[in-house]
Formats: sequence, structure tokens, C-alpha cells
Amino acid sequence: MKFQKTHVLIATFIVFWIIVIGWGMLKTSFKLFKERGGITALPKKDSTQEEMKAKEVTAPAPAIQREITSVMVRVFKVKPTDFQDILPVMGTIKGKTEIEFKFEINGVIEKIYFREGGKIKKGDLIANLNPKDAQLKLSYAENKLNSAQAAYNSLKKKTEVHKKLFEAGAIIKSKLEEVELEAESAKFQIETARSEMELASNEVRKTSLYSPRDGVMGPREAEEGEFITPQDKLGLLLETSEIYVEVGVVERDINKIRLGQKAKVYVDSYPAKAFEGTVDNIFPIVEGKSRTLTAKIKVANPEGLLMPGMFSRAEIFIAELRAALIVPSICLISAGKGLTLIPVIPKETIQKKGPEEAQTGLVELRQAVLGYVTTDYAQVTEGLAAEDLVVVEAQGEIKDNIQVKIIGIEEYGL
Repeated sequence: MKFQKTHVLIATFIVFWIIVIGWGMLKTSFKLFKERGGITALPKKDSTQEEMKAKEVTAPAPAIQREITSVMVRVFKVKPTDFQDILPVMGTIKGKTEIEFKFEINGVIEKIYFREGGKIKKGDLIANLNPKDAQLKLSYAENKLNSAQAAYNSLKKKTEVHKKLFEAGAIIKSKLEEVELEAESAKFQIETARSEMELASNEVRKTSLYSPRDGVMGPREAEEGEFITPQDKLGLLLETSEIYVEVGVVERDINKIRLGQKAKVYVDSYPAKAFEGTVDNIFPIVEGKSRTLTAKIKVANPEGLLMPGMFSRAEIFIAELRAALIVPSICLISAGKGLTLIPVIPKETIQKKGPEEAQTGLVELRQAVLGYVTTDYAQVTEGLAAEDLVVVEAQGEIKDNIQVKIIGIEEYGL
């Protein structure tokens, strides 16, 4: 009995909450429906209103006036210009000639007279070897020559005596001829001894090393007291009255380089000074690793300001045009079949309505003949005149005879 009462209470509780929740949902739905307007009665059709609506539908809409707008453009003002196309390159300064100092004979270095980086004049003593051995050879050769000379003199007198004896009939002819041959042999021995003495004297001279020309000394590669052979290098002489700047030219610019082109060279030691030179040599081989071509720029260096080993920057003048009509390359329009068009604003179409308003004009697409062309600029030989305005930038599509508004004017070099 108690169990049944419990079940009844639970069922009653559940039904109560179902009723409460359902009533709340119904009340909320009714409220939302009321806020949205609820159900409204359909109005009766009014013939007058329907006629007015029909007239509104059938009445023509007022015409919408469209304002003609101009494409805003930036232009380039054409004028005769002295144009230079410059190729920037980098390289290293080298001496005009680089002479290695080597002794022609073996020996021990007795004295070195130069300092690294020091200036040397032609004929200056660079270094000398210990001359003792060479002097001994020279002394030996001199003694040998004197001995040969004495032997020849003795045989010469003996020949004279034998001639007299032969004339007197005291000796036979073969005896005279024998003595004459001995004298002739002694004469050749004198010549041999003299040659040996000249060789020995020359070897003594080779113990001293002199500069063959003016220049600057490079690094020293041997020291005093060191034994040196003809294969060993003592130092390096760099001739600097003229220098060469070895520069690397990338493959895409190789066709621009020519012998005789003018150049300007700059170094960090003299940043405000430009050294003028010319392209003097172009190597016929492209370096495998760097993929560059080496060219030499010859530069006069009478003051010796440029020294071998310096890093340098150079500008090679590829082309120089006088009074040329130059336009930016971005304004060129390729029309196919080798034709090039340029958007020009003729002067007669340019107008200005007010002092504060921009100029307007009409675009004319002209066919142009190009001369020298670079990445940034192009020379126009036909199709343009001085003071013409060329469109370089537009905020819209550019067509022939389209109206444009000029918002900016550029000029070459500005």
C-alpha cells in the first residue's frame, strides 16, 4: 500500500511539471506572435488605390544622367636629352706589369734593400748575394787568361826564332810548322780563357739584383741569410704608372662590352674622386664558377694613388646619345609583328578648365621607331616630338582617342 502511494506521488509530480512547462512555452509563443504583428485581417480592395499603383508602375522612370569620367594618368614629358647608359661593375686593381724578382744563380742572400709596399726607381739595388764564390771564379778565370796569354807570347817568340832558323837552313819546314801550330793553339786558349773570365765576371754581376723600371714592391718572399736558387722568388715589382682594373661582366651584359669604351673607377680611399680609363682588354673565356667575363680597364696613375690589390667599383659607358628623345620603357606597347605603339597626348588636345583643376586631353596611340633600348629607357627616333606627353601610368584601360586627366608630369633626370 505504501509502495502504490509512492508511485502515485511521483506520477502526480511529473504531470504537474509537464503542465507548467507546456503552459510557459505556450505563453512565450503567444507573446512573440503578438510582437510580430499577429494575424491581421485582409483589407478590402480599393479600386482607387489599385489605379494609383498601376499608374506608378506604368509611369516612365526619370532619366539617369551619367557623368562622363576621365581616366587619371601620369605622363612623361619628352624633351631632347643627353643620355648615357652605364654598366656598373666591380673588380680589383692590378699593376700594369708584375715582375718577379729572382736571382739567376744560387747563393746566400747577403742584403735586401727594399721594403714591402715601398716605391722603387729604375736601377735601384733590390738585393745582393754573398759574392765570395763568384769572385773566386773570376779570379781563377783571370789567372787562367794571364797564363794563356803568357804561353802564347812565348810560343809567338819561338815561332819567330824557328822562322829564322828555317830561312838559314838549320831546321826543316815541318819543325817550323809544328811550332806555328802550337802558337795557334795557344791563341785559341787565350780566347777560351777570356770567355771564361767574362762568364765569371757576369756571375759576379748576377750577385746583385737591380730594378728594371719604376714601381711598387710587393711582398717579400725570402730573408737575409737564406739560400736561394733561380727557382725561388725574392719579391714582386708592380708597375703603377698605369694600372689595370680587372672587372667581372655577367653573361647577360657581355654583348654590351667593347674595346675603347670609356669608364670611371672609384675606390674607397678616395670616395669623391673618379679615375677615368678605357676598356683595354676583354678575355675570350667565361669563368666556369662565377659565369663572368673578365675585362681590363686601363687607368693612368701618375700620382700613384691607386695601388694593386685595392677593391674598386667602375662604371662603363655603354652608350652616349646627344639630344635624343628618351621615354621610359614601361610606356611602350608591343603591337606584334615588330610594331611598337606609344600612348601620346597631343598638345592641341590638352585643356585646363580652372586654375585648381587638372589638365585633360585625348590619347593618341602612335607607331614609333626605336633606337637604343635599355631596361629602363628607350630612344625614339620616329613618332615623337619635343614637348609631347607620353602616358606612363594609368588608373584604367588606355585606348585610342580616350579622354584622360593628367595628375602628374615626370621628366628625365628629375
